[in-house]
Amino acid sequence: MLTVLKRTSNKPLSHSPSGFKLEREGRERIRRISHAVSGVAWKSTLLNMLWIGGPVTVIGAIGGYYIGYGRLPTLGNMVFFVFFAVITSLAGVIGNIVNNYKTAGKTRSIERHMLRVIDDLPDLIMMVRDLGVDQLEGDARRREGATILLRKQDLSPNGVDLAVRDLLEDTEAARIFADIETHRRIGLHSRIDDLVIDHGDFIYPLITSLRHAAPEAAALLEDRFHGRMRDLNQGVARDENFIERVLSASEQHDDLLMTLDDAGHMFTLAFELINGREIPMLVFGYIGRWRYAEAFDRVEEARARYRISQAVGLSRLKALTVYLAETSETLVKDAAAGLHANILLKRSRAAMDDLAQRITQMACVEESDEALLREHADTLSNAVRLYRRMRDSFDQVGRHHDALLRAIKRWERIANSGPDNMTELTIGEQGEGLRIHEKRIALDHHAKVQLCSTLSPHLRYLQRKPADGTSATSHPHSLTLDVDNAKRLAIEIAVALEPHVHLSRPEVQRAIHSTNAADFSALEPGYSAATKAALAAAMVKELEDDLSRSAESLALALVSHYKVELPEDAKDFLSRQYGARREVLGQLSANQLTRQQRPEVNNERMPPLGRTPRHWYRALVLARRILEE
Repeated sequence: MLTVLKRTSNKPLSHSPSGFKLEREGRERIRRISHAVSGVAWKSTLLNMLWIGGPVTVIGAIGGYYIGYGRLPTLGNMVFFVFFAVITSLAGVIGNIVNNYKTAGKTRSIERHMLRVIDDLPDLIMMVRDLGVDQLEGDARRREGATILLRKQDLSPNGVDLAVRDLLEDTEAARIFADIETHRRIGLHSRIDDLVIDHGDFIYPLITSLRHAAPEAAALLEDRFHGRMRDLNQGVARDENFIERVLSASEQHDDLLMTLDDAGHMFTLAFELINGREIPMLVFGYIGRWRYAEAFDRVEEARARYRISQAVGLSRLKALTVYLAETSETLVKDAAAGLHANILLKRSRAAMDDLAQRITQMACVEESDEALLREHADTLSNAVRLYRRMRDSFDQVGRHHDALLRAIKRWERIANSGPDNMTELTIGEQGEGLRIHEKRIALDHHAKVQLCSTLSPHLRYLQRKPADGTSATSHPHSLTLDVDNAKRLAIEIAVALEPHVHLSRPEVQRAIHSTNAADFSALEPGYSAATKAALAAAMVKELEDDLSRSAESLALALVSHYKVELPEDAKDFLSRQYGARREVLGQLSANQLTRQQRPEVNNERMPPLGRTPRHWYRALVLARRILEE
């Protein structure tokens, strides 16, 4: 099933005064980011040049001449200094004009990439949600659609009526919920209490009957019945370990290891960071078995580098396969997703062998079709270039794999040689014991620009001719998305984010999983990119930082990974400082990884490439000789 989403020209929000304000704020935000990276502050630079080339130069010349010669400069000397200052200032102004002319194109390109990503990511989030509903059937499909409706913060009374009818299949119950929503919107909670008293005996059994089949929908209905709505400042919960599943799918070349919801959460994370989200992160240091902790940290770092290098290698292999599939007259007819790297490599090499053979045969014919020969030669030349890049990344995978194995052996040696007693953490007044530092996961302007520049070509690939048969110009921004493309794009986002936020690090994953995502349900496809940017920035800014779950995850990591026992004063500190729940901290035991247990690692290597076939290069040389004659 292919989901198609079209940008309509209806932008109701933008027609209102507040809509125009959002439009201006969004465009100003994008402009600031692009100019921060490539732009030059024209006014300040010009004033600086005039100030330095004018009064500063004259005053400096007079003072220097007087100090050096003991007298004021003559009129001729002053004319020389003034003329020199004017010429240098004019040269600086001209150089600044030329520099601005050169960077103008770069600035426009940055803005174009940012507009595309900010415009497309919210639509892709909705398309992933639609694909998830499309995969269901019958009652499950209807319930999931209704649950998505109920999650929407600004759902109208008619929308509530529709969702309740789909969930409970009762028209009277739907009318009651719509009435409650109407009263909630104008703050008449006393009337809501009256409706709850009047219809509670009728509604509660219906909600209870739904709780087993759809617990989330039942909870949402119960909140709606009492006129309660989720606070937008709290955001929405993320799926646990979605980052790990996306990275594992990339590492093991198996899209089945990640879900469609994981792709949606990755889209949401990228959109949050682009729009200024700062996610709090707790990291720790302690005095105890520090050599063990250091060795384990090195294992995690080595595993992260290995995983990312595998993702890059597989991405380049897929790029080669997609290129050969999109080029006519090759053996690769489609770039099927979900195939193992060995199969993709086999297909690509077979197609390149076939191209080389055809070029060689055409070169031996006296009157060959030069246009077709040139087309085949260009295709093979580009494919060989992609193949060389893939080989470089595969070599990098091998080096990172060897480093990972060395780190694991060192970790095992230190773990097996240590004492059996636990290391107890104490909260010391002079820096001894547990030390927790707060950091932020965020993207600066340069990182946002690099991320958007990386994602923009992938989003352009998703633009297709509309399914209704209209011309491409009628819907120039139509997007198509299927499950394979959604998962592939999620992996590309993870790879693009890694250099900036280090998604593969355990502490980063703990921080992201323990915080709620921003609720972007208010964004609609009809809004412009600037409006989406302004609304998204406002939603991200209003999110409240909750470090309680992050502190609980940190405590769990201390116990499970580093064989540390949390004393009462450490638990009190985590509870008092960060709001960690005492009952959760109390359940943490000192049971640790066994001495024989190794950190989980995928020992699968990338498929061996062997030597690059020489007949590819010989075919290109023959083609060049024929075409240059």
